[in-house]
Amino acid sequence: MNNAARVAVAVRSRRLLPSVIVLMAVVGILQISPMALAPVDAQALSAELVGKIKDAVVLIDVTLQTPEYETGATGSGFVISPQGEIVTNAHVVSILIEDDFGGTVVADDRSVQVVFHPGTAQERSYPAQVLRENHDFDLALLKIEIDTPVYLDLADSDAVPETAPIYACGHPLGLREISIRTGTLTAHRTWEGRRYVEHDASAEEGNSGGPVVTGQAQVVGVHTLTLVSSGMLTKFAIPSNVVSDWLATPASDDPAIPIPGKAVRELLAQTDLIYEEEGEGTFGIPYDNGATVHVHQYDDFLRLYSPLGELPGGHLLLQGYAALEALRFNYTDPVGRISLYDKGEEGLLLYWECQAPMSMASGEYLKTIALVGANQVARWEETLAGEMPGEPTDLYPGGDADALLARLRGQIEAAGLQFEEGEGYLKLPYDNDVLVFAQIYRGVVYTHSYTGGMPGETSVEQGQIAVELLKRNWDDPFGRLSLDSDNDLVWESQVPSDFLTPDYFSIIGATAAAQVGSFLEDYGQIPFNG
Repeated sequence: MNNAARVAVAVRSRRLLPSVIVLMAVVGILQISPMALAPVDAQALSAELVGKIKDAVVLIDVTLQTPEYETGATGSGFVISPQGEIVTNAHVVSILIEDDFGGTVVADDRSVQVVFHPGTAQERSYPAQVLRENHDFDLALLKIEIDTPVYLDLADSDAVPETAPIYACGHPLGLREISIRTGTLTAHRTWEGRRYVEHDASAEEGNSGGPVVTGQAQVVGVHTLTLVSSGMLTKFAIPSNVVSDWLATPASDDPAIPIPGKAVRELLAQTDLIYEEEGEGTFGIPYDNGATVHVHQYDDFLRLYSPLGELPGGHLLLQGYAALEALRFNYTDPVGRISLYDKGEEGLLLYWECQAPMSMASGEYLKTIALVGANQVARWEETLAGEMPGEPTDLYPGGDADALLARLRGQIEAAGLQFEEGEGYLKLPYDNDVLVFAQIYRGVVYTHSYTGGMPGETSVEQGQIAVELLKRNWDDPFGRLSLDSDNDLVWESQVPSDFLTPDYFSIIGATAAAQVGSFLEDYGQIPFNG
């Protein structure tokens, strides 16, 4: 099979008004053969069944309100009970809007209208309440406050065989009058972990949420998406058995609406920061010095970062010297680190970054770290220019060191960790024979463990190893490898004391022991220089 035949575009077919972009994952630009669009002819439905479908299939008109503008979308749905219950796709009534820059805007308000017999003299419109949304299944349940004596029954989708005649019903492209298109059921399929009924009836944007029915006008599926590939359109519907099973569960089982960046957006709302949405749940915070700090959720971490460009030097020798300088720069960073991402042919890319567990994050923490990041970007530029900036003492929170150390001691005790107390520091032994130290430095909790001297017999060799150590920083969840003024290597983490909790410290200490233990396995114990 050639590559063109394997590429597919998944289209969620919701008809959107001009300011909304259709939900589409584009992975190729493909030619579609007209012959591929022609479904197999199916036997005509009786006039009675056509009338029943027209009475039960509805146009769904959604209006979304944001602080800046109003927008809307249309889709299809169908009545499933005499009590005014209507099934459609969750993405048809979603409160999420993709903006012109690829970001996700969350609507402040939503109104849904259900239109019966649109485009005819019998047209009637009713406000609908969204009772349930399950975006895992892409199903939604609506309710209107009128009786609906005509409704569609759900078939046993498993019992409908391949090649059975089917009809896709709905309002493609937002057209008012109903469309009933013929085809066949082509497969019972599992795709990306979800069960679907595949069919070949024509379906377009706006058909989403509409029923795919049998020759007896029983619903076998709810049209949800189309795969577009070279010469083919493959239509998927959610099986009616999936719909039945979902309706039998309590609404409390439905997962929360998957809003990209929702948790980060809520943190940003706690601050007075000006930020821009960059798409895929990432936000950019611009600063007056020209730096932009980006923030997003990465797995269970809040991650703030700023790209610093490609590792300078142009060839291995000079890149090694730059990597050593980056490790030294890390030693003076109040909270974050420089790390290195190997992007293959695109080069070795440097980043300033800082991570913390989402469960420990707050708006004030985000604001504090972002300010440090913006300043560190400027300091790195000064370092590259040979200006040798001093330690950024003004970025540290400060505070009474004795009081903060006493609080740290209490947090370690609350975490149930063993420790010994020294002069201004606490020492924690771990099972892999690594010693981790914790102390207060200018208002931050400084947790560290020395590995020994910088590996490598020559400066050239040390430079190449420094590149690899910066790559380790990229994969480290909480800390960094740094070089001190004696050219000794240390794993360290710095967290402003106000934001540390016993659980957070417990995670940091365990990470320190694991990271240092892994380093010693790879490089051995190198004698100290200082």
